[in-house]
Amino acid sequence: MGLHSPIMEGEFSISDLVREAAERSIAVNYLTDTCPDIDLPSMSGTLLAEEVQPGLLISGFDLTYTADHQLDVEMERSVGCAVLLDGWGAPLEVAGHAPIGHELGRVSIVGYGEPMTCMRPWRAGQRTRAFGISIKPEFLDRFQDAVDDGLGPLRSFIEPGLHSALLPRSEKILDIAEATLHEPYAGALRALHRESQALRFMVEVGSMLRAENDLIRSLGERQFARICHAREILDRSLVSPPKVLDLARELGVNVTTLQANFKAAFGTTIFGYVRQRRLEMGRSLIFDHKLAIAEAGYRVGFNSAAAFTAAYRRHFGQPPSAERHDS
Repeated sequence: MGLHSPIMEGEFSISDLVREAAERSIAVNYLTDTCPDIDLPSMSGTLLAEEVQPGLLISGFDLTYTADHQLDVEMERSVGCAVLLDGWGAPLEVAGHAPIGHELGRVSIVGYGEPMTCMRPWRAGQRTRAFGISIKPEFLDRFQDAVDDGLGPLRSFIEPGLHSALLPRSEKILDIAEATLHEPYAGALRALHRESQALRFMVEVGSMLRAENDLIRSLGERQFARICHAREILDRSLVSPPKVLDLARELGVNVTTLQANFKAAFGTTIFGYVRQRRLEMGRSLIFDHKLAIAEAGYRVGFNSAAAFTAAYRRHFGQPPSAERHDS
């Protein structure tokens, strides 16, 4: 691994992380007194970290932890946006605040409005694959003189205090993350590609935050919270979702209001949302986990391979067998 290389591969320790971050001029103020064994290897895999523009950092990793550890870091004033792509991770803990969790496929946003210490533990055998960006105030300040720079929702995350949000699943976000982690370029093209992907990621996150704010103003905070709760219930039970009437009763709202607000919020019906998410899960099982088409369809709730293939073709434009052949 060469000096200032944006990628670390192999087995490394906390000391390696801190040293490489310093070489890239990325501030990682690790609290060494929280763990005396910072020089011992504690993880293996691949880690990408690079400042692609002043105040805009990109990161991604696919790590398997080889020892129990706890990472305590002093965070600068900034906002981090990250999506968990595979595996799992313990919630982020900040003293005096509720733990901040994350969910597979959804962007977690954490805003540090002032310097503060955060902690995240990991366990031996745990695997985590994720991608994200970190935005510092100096990057956002470049656009503050514009009448409407569109960055207001992101800028609000660096106001004093700790702020967090969990965005809905976005296939566009996931595509950006995967394209960056599996980039086909080298040299200057690779650097340009990473910069452009970081900007795309930030624009998409900002757009989603703005749309969410508009929706809250339209529906009201109470109704918006109910609709988000409905989506969470559906996400947890995609293979066997509750009936709409039962879902409405659980949320304390009538069916007509639930259906209307759900479509206004997510652009599709409840049935359409469940069908879409099942197909996305099926696609991941086929291409990321190498399951047979029939097995993938069965696991996401389809009674036959034919029904799964027909629904897949309508949603993605071609059957899974054609996509597998193309790949």
